[in-house]
Amino acid sequence: MIDYNRLLFAFLISSAFQIIIYLFIKFLSSKGIKSNYFAKQKIHEGEVPRVGGLLFLSSFLITLMIVEINYLFLILPLIFGSLIIFAFSFYEDLKQSLSPYFRLIILFIGSFVFIFFSELPDINITLLQLIKDNEAIKILLFVLSLMLLMNGFNFIDGLNGLSSFNFLFIILSVFYIGYFYNDIFIVNLSALIIVFTIVVFLLNFPFGKIFLGDSGSYVYAFFSGALIIYLFQRHTQLPTLLAMVILSYPITEMLFSIFRKIFLKYSPFRPDVNHLHHLIFKMLNGSLRSRNNMAGLMMLPFCIIPFLLTYYSVNYNLNDNFLKFICFLIFYVICYLLLFNLIKNIKSNL
Repeated sequence: MIDYNRLLFAFLISSAFQIIIYLFIKFLSSKGIKSNYFAKQKIHEGEVPRVGGLLFLSSFLITLMIVEINYLFLILPLIFGSLIIFAFSFYEDLKQSLSPYFRLIILFIGSFVFIFFSELPDINITLLQLIKDNEAIKILLFVLSLMLLMNGFNFIDGLNGLSSFNFLFIILSVFYIGYFYNDIFIVNLSALIIVFTIVVFLLNFPFGKIFLGDSGSYVYAFFSGALIIYLFQRHTQLPTLLAMVILSYPITEMLFSIFRKIFLKYSPFRPDVNHLHHLIFKMLNGSLRSRNNMAGLMMLPFCIIPFLLTYYSVNYNLNDNFLKFICFLIFYVICYLLLFNLIKNIKSNL
């Protein structure tokens, strides 16, 4: 099913292309052409280029045209939608000048372009059966879901490797399901995406040579959602809520962060340093880089558990997916509350 020679060829081309872009960016930086990033959630030293999204998406497009020209035409809605989202969010990475509301508009436009021109899977959730035959509401629901997913990915960005770990395990889940059902398109496309992610991951973790930035987080989320839509549209036997299991971590982070900020009377659009990975970072000692890397590794279970739940679902029980998600959510909330109270007690004893 997998053409390993073609996969190796794609890896070599994409890796060479990404390394060339990275070296060119480093050259520009040495000449004083760089972006200064300021944000309260910044937990690293020095100026690190936020170009992970540029490396991933550019190599994806170039390599796909060379290696898998057929797939290029099949996924044109994904390409156009991701380019719209990437262009504006990359500008934000460089200038930090776009308002949260404008970014939401861009996410909406990019998501709408993809959803409108793609075949959508049926929604087999009892409470949502009323919209099954209403195409406009169905499109809107998928668009909003993609937007929420992109914001969820953006919430977990900040530690070396965390977004990439999350992305890789989501794509691995899609890859495994495609392999289980002998879907050549899903298997090859997800395998190629994993290949395109390797160099970006290695530059980000553990050395912190690049960051994904908003553009990289949004593109990773967009690709994750798109592949899940392709997968569920092609395999109608898959229950809709299995997608929630695959995406448990970013969905949980997004929902919990929104409710936490509303409860504390913060704006949900306001960034802060009180996400779970920030709490773990605060508990560690050492240099910023070592704490950053260690916190990223300690967050790995939250990326791996959804993959394990997906594996279990496909092999043993395709039902009870909402219960599986709730179990993950409870696990996350317990970890968060324990860490939050531990840090609070430490501060009160100082």
